[in-house]
Amino acid sequence: MTEQTLVTLTLAILIASIAAAEIRNLKNTALAYMLHSIFLCAIIISYAYIKDNPSLYLWAITCFITKVVVLPYMILRFVRILPPVEHRPIIGFGISLTLVSIILVVFFYLFKKYLFLLAPTEAAMQEPVRSLLAGAFTIFALGIWTLLTRRDAVKTVIGLALLENGVHLVLLALTPTLRETTMIGILTNVVAVVFLLLFLSSNIYQVFGSTDTVKLSELKR
Repeated sequence: MTEQTLVTLTLAILIASIAAAEIRNLKNTALAYMLHSIFLCAIIISYAYIKDNPSLYLWAITCFITKVVVLPYMILRFVRILPPVEHRPIIGFGISLTLVSIILVVFFYLFKKYLFLLAPTEAAMQEPVRSLLAGAFTIFALGIWTLLTRRDAVKTVIGLALLENGVHLVLLALTPTLRETTMIGILTNVVAVVFLLLFLSSNIYQVFGSTDTVKLSELKR
């Protein structure tokens, strides 16, 4: 397994991240997030092999169970009671896809070029760590974009999950040889938070017939 494999997986997870954020069909959104998480697990496994750190395999197994199996299952189970397509977002599909693609390309380039400001270490300046960190910060930015531009509660969950996966990649890239990294990575999973968000969203939908976060924010008035 070569370092080029990690760079390829980084590009793949970025594409899957865009799909998870931009796809309007909620079922397909959950599947896109599942694919995104599969790439995340593959990156962790690659690092475990390259850095000869068997403890990272435990992190990869936990990641697979929580992010490839449990979280998509919870989302798919929830969206069964919803309309198949998310609430119309603040920005239309065509404009949003164009903007997010341009923004992410620019962000990836800037993060990679000025990475020394965010991670001023010699290791961070070398490939594949440099590309992985740039990809991680870009995914984090995409999570924020999703939270700011989407009205559907499911997309709020997806945005939160993307943010958390970006944190995973940063942690993995900066300290892959430490055994403590594995435990921290395992403990930072957001399964409980996602479960609570979906549970509350389900109850709100049953009462008000909507998971539009804009409308829900008006209920307090």
